[in-house]
Amino acid sequence: MTYTITNNCIACDRCLPQCPTKAISVKGQTYQIDSNLCNGCVGFYSIPQCQAVCPTNNGCVRRLSAIASSEDYWESWFNTYNHLVNRISKTKQDPYWQKWFNTYSQELKRVIVSR
Repeated sequence: MTYTITNNCIACDRCLPQCPTKAISVKGQTYQIDSNLCNGCVGFYSIPQCQAVCPTNNGCVRRLSAIASSEDYWESWFNTYNHLVNRISKTKQDPYWQKWFNTYSQELKRVIVSR
């Protein structure tokens, strides 16, 4: 997952020493990330360090073109969806809410039938 530095960058120089792959470079006052070197800090840190140390709002963000052009975008989306549905399904249901749902459903059915 590659990252990019946006126009919100204030050139604070905090990200430069933090990048484990040395993907960040400076040209004048402009910071940029080499997408061939950036791997989102995978294998080094659990979160991208450029994004973690950036003091600005969205100064360093995930590169949109990498997401949009990804061939496995939908596979990733469905994997995330299935993971979340699985987590919800395994969550123990509170008896109060189950009773509330059953009561509400019965009342709704009675109202619809009586029309």
